[in-house]
Amino acid sequence: MINDLRIHMAILMYLIGCCALMAYNAIIIYRKIRNNKDMLKSTEKWVKSICQQLYKCGATMISPRHRKRLLKKLGRVEKLIAFSNALECFKIQYGNNLHDKYVSMLMQSEVFHAVAVEYGRKKNEERAYFAYFISRYPQLAQNEKGINANTVDTMFSYIEASDIYCRANVLKALCKVGDMHGIVNVLQLFSDKNNFLHHRLLAEDLFSFAGDREVLALHLWGKHKVWNNNIILGVVTFIAMSSDGFKDVFLPVLQIKSVGAEIRLAIIQYYKKYNYKPVQHVLIEYLNQTDNYELALEAASALSMYPGYSTTDALVSALQNENWHVRYAAASSLVALGEYSDGLIAELTNSDGDALQIVQYMLAHTSNEKKMNVSEVII
Repeated sequence: MINDLRIHMAILMYLIGCCALMAYNAIIIYRKIRNNKDMLKSTEKWVKSICQQLYKCGATMISPRHRKRLLKKLGRVEKLIAFSNALECFKIQYGNNLHDKYVSMLMQSEVFHAVAVEYGRKKNEERAYFAYFISRYPQLAQNEKGINANTVDTMFSYIEASDIYCRANVLKALCKVGDMHGIVNVLQLFSDKNNFLHHRLLAEDLFSFAGDREVLALHLWGKHKVWNNNIILGVVTFIAMSSDGFKDVFLPVLQIKSVGAEIRLAIIQYYKKYNYKPVQHVLIEYLNQTDNYELALEAASALSMYPGYSTTDALVSALQNENWHVRYAAASSLVALGEYSDGLIAELTNSDGDALQIVQYMLAHTSNEKKMNVSEVII
């Protein structure tokens, strides 16, 4: 009897729990639908307000009333999101010209400095969104003279007591605005606090810089001895994306074995993209070393851009490397260089069947000028 009662109580509690969970989910779904409706309604109001500024006012500056509304409403993140959505909707409905005209009117009013100050008092997530908004509309942190120092300085103040998400968004915004001084300061803080930001994401942000990327690259590389390896790796990746003017700068760094392996790896990749004859013997040295197979692998791949007897000899020797990936890369580079002689086939046959297969595959897809039939390669 007691056991039956316990069973019934357990079933009842389970049913109550299920009902509570269903009620909770229903409330969440309802709130989400309601929030979406409110967001849509708010977005439509902003679109209407933008139209009034452009069509009814007919002025080059936003009206005092509209400016007052912006200052009052945009300090709340949900209103800022709706305003951002409205700008996108307006662009789709009315075209780029009117959209850009309105953004230019906002820039001239300098209303977003006051909004930036307001977000300085808010939580990390809200400050992060404001920085993200500025990264989408960098003109709003500018004025007729160029960068609005007050706005960018206010955004820079966000990073002192914030998480990495907010700091990353501030960096993105400063890159889009073109504030070189601010970028250097943010990266210095990242390095001091050992904040991790993936080097590829960092490089992409830097590549979006609105000013002269060559000048930015020189400024950033000037800090390579004081910043941590992760930041420098991002800087090198950015330089590889934007400039071929660091060939002679990177060469002595590549020869310093105490430099981080990831940085040297990125520099080798740089020389694969930008040919520089003096680096050939250094790449051969990396191919022959056995301390780090990733460096040897990348060197084997980069040597495909440096034809010559010494390169061919080094790559053929690398076919005997104990690491399969190095052998694979060496065989691929030899094919890319057009060095698929009978001697190479013999080397491949004696060293590694997989490497031979990749050569066969590559040979089948070579250009007509140097094409060799795979059926002629005897295993």
